[in-house]
Amino acid sequence: MRQSSMFNGERSLRVRARAQRFEIPPIRDALLIGRLAPIGPEAARRMAEAIAPGQYTLLRVEGDAEPVEAILVRKAHLRFLDGKHLARILLEEFAQFISPEDVLRVDIELEILLDRTLSFS
Repeated sequence: MRQSSMFNGERSLRVRARAQRFEIPPIRDALLIGRLAPIGPEAARRMAEAIAPGQYTLLRVEGDAEPVEAILVRKAHLRFLDGKHLARILLEEFAQFISPEDVLRVDIELEILLDRTLSFS
């Protein structure tokens, strides 16, 4: 009886679940590390180095106004875009969603587009 009243009233409960395969390393492309996060930037860097040696680098975020203290990013992405620009993009897009206590995993997809016109004489 208790369950049926739950579905006849104006209240409802919606459960959504999403499952993903646990991947090694658990960081795919970047982590935004909040200033008060339970894992600090240096600990995150050491964790990444232990799991995937040489694949990640730590970018420090200047200024106390940002909730993000550092960004741990896959080095391969820095071949396409320098760290300063990548950090700026990530902060502009995601800093508003993160609290100082959070660590946010970010998946980054970089794509090179080419549009070339050939002229023949």
